[in-house]
Amino acid sequence: MTTRFILDENVVILAQQGRDDRGNLNADCADLIQQIIKICHTIVVDDELWNKFDRQLNEVRYQPAGQGPVLLRVLWNALTIPDKIDGLGHTAPPFDDEGSIPPGSADDTYLVRLAVETGAILVTTDRPLRHDLETSSIQSTHRLTVVSPEEALQRL
Repeated sequence: MTTRFILDENVVILAQQGRDDRGNLNADCADLIQQIIKICHTIVVDDELWNKFDRQLNEVRYQPAGQGPVLLRVLWNALTIPDKIDGLGHTAPPFDDEGSIPPGSADDTYLVRLAVETGAILVTTDRPLRHDLETSSIQSTHRLTVVSPEEALQRL
């Protein structure tokens, strides 16, 4: 069975850096992306999320020394493999109760829209977002699955 994952751009940045959300060397985010591509799973994006990946991964501060946007090339290559990246060419629409997303997580509304629309597992290191989705009842109302990169790896 194919599992569909939405990767918060922070997961992609950490994968590029080979770090965890505390700044420690850690390959979990990179391993997650590689395993999703290698195994029969899908990375779900929309145009807004893909553009954020592109902008972030092209920033020199997020690139390994002298290597350029390595992970961006991996993601572009994954576009050539059927069903590895799904959703380009559209933007997730608003949903009825998105106004209940707390202000601290309003900048992540595009991710929540995509998760609500697709039902894909949202992978994020953003603890405040996870907390806000749980306490605002959005997660339970829309039956969203929100996990850390480590938890996502365990699902593969």
